[in-house]
Amino acid sequence: MSFHQALTEAAQHRTSEPEEVITLNDYLERVAARPTIAATAHQRIHDMIKAAGSAAGPHPGETSFDFFADELFGMDAPLERVVGYFETAAEGHETRRRILLLWGPPGGAKSTIAAMLKRGLEAWSRTDEGAIYALEGCPMHEEPLHLVPQELRAQAREHTSVRIEGELCPVCRFRLDDEYGGDFLRFPIRRVVLSEARRVGIATFEPGDPKSMSMEQLTGGMDWKAIERYGSDAHPLALDWQGEFSKANRGLFEAVELLKNPAEFRNLFLTMAQEKQFKVPKFGYIDADCAIVAHTNEAEFRAFMADPRNEALKDRLVTVAVPYNVRVSDEERIYAKLLGDRGSPGDGGLHIAPHALRAAAMVAVLSRLEAHETLDPMEKLQLYDGVEVGEWKLTQVPEVKREAEHEAMGGLGPRRIVDVLSGAAQRPEGDPQGGRYLTPIMALIALHDHIERMEVGKEERRRLEAFVVDARKEIDRVLKDEVRKAFVPAFAEHAQRVLDNYLTNVEAYCQGTRTKDPITKEDREPDEKLMRAIEEKVKPTVAESAKETFRQGVLMRIGIALRSGERPLSYRTDTILASGIEEYLFDQLQDIVRVTVSRASPDQEQAKRLNEVTRVLCEQGGYNEHSARDLLDYVGHLLNR
Repeated sequence: MSFHQALTEAAQHRTSEPEEVITLNDYLERVAARPTIAATAHQRIHDMIKAAGSAAGPHPGETSFDFFADELFGMDAPLERVVGYFETAAEGHETRRRILLLWGPPGGAKSTIAAMLKRGLEAWSRTDEGAIYALEGCPMHEEPLHLVPQELRAQAREHTSVRIEGELCPVCRFRLDDEYGGDFLRFPIRRVVLSEARRVGIATFEPGDPKSMSMEQLTGGMDWKAIERYGSDAHPLALDWQGEFSKANRGLFEAVELLKNPAEFRNLFLTMAQEKQFKVPKFGYIDADCAIVAHTNEAEFRAFMADPRNEALKDRLVTVAVPYNVRVSDEERIYAKLLGDRGSPGDGGLHIAPHALRAAAMVAVLSRLEAHETLDPMEKLQLYDGVEVGEWKLTQVPEVKREAEHEAMGGLGPRRIVDVLSGAAQRPEGDPQGGRYLTPIMALIALHDHIERMEVGKEERRRLEAFVVDARKEIDRVLKDEVRKAFVPAFAEHAQRVLDNYLTNVEAYCQGTRTKDPITKEDREPDEKLMRAIEEKVKPTVAESAKETFRQGVLMRIGIALRSGERPLSYRTDTILASGIEEYLFDQLQDIVRVTVSRASPDQEQAKRLNEVTRVLCEQGGYNEHSARDLLDYVGHLLNR
C-alpha cells in the first residue's frame, strides 16, 4: 500500500460510522462472554503486557517482556518488577491500592516506561481484546456496570464473573433520574478508545510553581457559567470535570516528579490510590479506577524516604529502582535508537561506523560499575555482556549483582553520551556538503574532551579518563582485527594454501606417515611448528595437551567432507580453523599490511590492495568510504608505533 493510499484509508477510518449504542443488557452479555471487557485499570494493563509475550532474559533468572523490547534495552530486572506489580494488582491484591513509584538516576528511562504504557493502552483499547465501553456522555467515561443496583450486584457477579466496585458519578446519577426516569436499562453505552490527547482514560500531572498550583487541577472545580445556568454550585452539571483524576478513570495516571508536589497534593494521590476515590467540594467522594505510575529522581526519593513525616504515603508506594543499563550490547542499542530518532533527512543522514557506539558504550558502562574484589572493571563489563571471564560463569552474574546494591545508580547517563556523540560526528574533510559520519576514535576523543569539561572532582575526572583509556585499548585491538579480516580476502588463495598445507601435515601426523616436500620430493616429518603456530591462534586456543584430540577432530571432518563429495576442507567454510588461519596469516603479512596502510604515496600494487581492502570494509564490514579510510589510517598509525 502506498503512502497516499494509507492516508486515504486512515481518513476514511476516522470519518466512519460511530460505534453502535448498546444497552446494559447487551453489555452484560458481552461481559459474560468476555469478562476482560470490564477489567480494572490494572488488569487491562497487565493483559496488554502479557498479550505481547515474553522470553528468557540475557541473565539467568531474568524475563524479557516483548511489550518493552523495541524501546527499552538492558532493563529486564526493573521491568520484571514493574510487570510483577501489575500482575498482583490485576489479581485483586492490595497492590492495586498502591502507587507504582519508579526512581533512579536522570535519563534512566523512567518516563519512557510510563510513556510506553500510555501509548500501549491507547493501541490496546482499539483492539478486540482490549475493547472498553463507557456510559455515553459521562465526563469520566464510566464503567457501565455501575448502573447495576447494589441489591442485584451479587447476581450480576454470578452471571458475568466480574465483581462490581464503585458508584455512578454525580453527572450520570443526575442524568439517570432526569433523562431516563431512573430506568438504568435505557442508559446508552458506547465503546470508547483511550487517548491522552483527547483526555480519555489517560492523564499526566507534573508539579509547577507552588504558588500557582491548585488542587482543582487534580479533582476538577466549578464551572461558573454552569452555576449561573443551574442556579447552584451543588448541581452535578456545575462541575467542570476537567481534573486529571476524572480524565484518568479506567486507565493510567502518570505522576511526573511525584515527590516534588506539596504535601497536600501528595495526600490527594494517597486517597486516590488507597480508596479509589477523590473529593470535590459540595459533593461526596467520587469513585475512580486508574493505575497511578509515578517517577522521581534518586535525590528526591532518598530525601523523601528519610523524612519520618512521610510514613503514610510510604506505605502506599510500591517502589522500583530503575538504574542505568550495565550491558554494553544493550547500551549500543540505546544509542542507535536515540541517534536514529534524531536523524535529519535533509542532513544526508548520519553514518555510524562499526564499533563507534560500542566504544562510547564501554566508557559509559565502566563509569556505572561498582568495584569487585576479584573482577577488574573490564572483566566485569565482559561478564555482564555475556562473555565468561576466567573461572567466572554467566550463572554467577546474579551473585555479582547482589554484591553491588547501588550499581548503575550513577555514572555517565545515555542522554549525556548521545549528546556527545551527536557533536562528535564530522563531515568528510574537503566535502562540507557530505553526510556526517562517526568513528570509534571520534567518539572516544569527544568523550575525553567532555570529561575534561565536566564539573566533577579531580579524582572522579581521573577515574572517568582511565575508563576512556581502557576502552581505547580494547577498541584498538578490535580495529586491528577488523583490518586483518579485511586484508585476508586479498590473500584468500594464500590462506587456502596455508590451510591445505596444515591439513596435509595433520593427516600425516594422525596416520603416522610422512609428507613429501613439494620441491625436492623428499619425505619429511609432519611440520609440528606450522601445526602448533595455527592451533595456538585458533579460538579458543588449542593447548599442547589437547592437540592430539583437536587434530583427530580435523581428520574426522575431512572424512565427512570427502564422503559428501566436497573438497576436504575450505578456508572460507571451516569456521573452527578460519580464525587460526587468519591470525597466522596476519602475523606473516603484518609487515606488508603495515607498509600498505601507512604509505602516504603507495605504489601501484599497494594502491590496488588498499582499494580492495576498502571495498571489503564497505561491502562486508558496514563502513562507508570515509570511515574505511579513517580506519586504515588509524591502524597504520598503530602498527607503526
